[in-house]
Amino acid sequence: MGAKLGTNETIADLNLTPLIDIVLVVLIIMMVNIPIQIEQMGVKLPGKVEVNTPPPDTDVKQLVIAVYPEKSGDFALALNRTLMSEHTLRMEVTTRLRNMEKKRVFVDADESVPFGRVVDMLDLARAAGADAVGLAKMKDGGPAPYTAASVGSTPRGIIVGNVKVVFYEGSTVATLSAKTADATIRAHMTELMGCYQLGLAQSSTLTGQVVARVDVGPDGQLMGHSISSDTLGNDAVTTCIDEQVLPTLAFEPLGDQNTAAVQFPLVFSPG
Repeated sequence: MGAKLGTNETIADLNLTPLIDIVLVVLIIMMVNIPIQIEQMGVKLPGKVEVNTPPPDTDVKQLVIAVYPEKSGDFALALNRTLMSEHTLRMEVTTRLRNMEKKRVFVDADESVPFGRVVDMLDLARAAGADAVGLAKMKDGGPAPYTAASVGSTPRGIIVGNVKVVFYEGSTVATLSAKTADATIRAHMTELMGCYQLGLAQSSTLTGQVVARVDVGPDGQLMGHSISSDTLGNDAVTTCIDEQVLPTLAFEPLGDQNTAAVQFPLVFSPG
C-alpha cells in the first residue's frame, strides 16, 4: 500500500511493479542459461561404422565379377581377378554360391563398358543364385587387373545352382527346405542328362542355363510346373525337362493349407 501525493489518503491497491521486474529478471536469466545447459549435455555418439564394399583383392568369401575394356571385339570377364569365358564364369559363380552362407555378388566394371553389358552380368549373378547383387564403386583405373586365367574347360554335365523355396502367403510352416528340394532334383540327374543329350546331338557346344519351377501343394503334389527362364535356346531340351522330368518330382507333404514354389537353376556344360 502507499499514499497519494498531496493528500492524506492511502492507496489500497497492491503495487505489482517490483514483482513484475523480478519475474522478468528471472525469466531472462533462465533464457540465458538454457543454451549453456544444452551445450554441456553429454552425448553418446555411435562407434565407427563399417561400410560393406567389395574388396579389391581376391576373397573366397566375396565374389566380384570384373568387366574390363574391350579387347578383340569383346569385353574381358574375370571372377575374383581370374580371367575366364562367360560360360566358365557362369559355371563358377553357380558352383561357388552353393557353398556360401551369404550369397552376394558384386559387379566391377570399367567406365567404358556399356551399361547393357553390366546389366547382363547382374542378371547372370542373379540367375546363378545370388540373393543380393551390387555394383562396385567406379574407379579411375577401372577394376583391379586380373592375375590369372582359367585353365581347361568345365566337364560335360549339368550343375544345379542355388535352389530356392518360396512359401506362399498363408502358409504357416516352412516344412520344405532348399536342401531337401536340392536332393529331390539331384535324384533325377540321369533323366536331366538324357534331355541334355538331345541338344548335344544337335550341337556339341550347346551351353546355357534353364531355370525350372514347380508349385507344390499341401499333400506334396505338383500343382504346376514350367520353365521360368531359358538361355539354352533348345526346345528339345526344355520340352524334355518340362514334360518328362518335372512331372516326376515327388515331395513330402507340406501340411494343411501350405503351398510353395521351388526354382531349380540348371547350368549346362558341353565340356
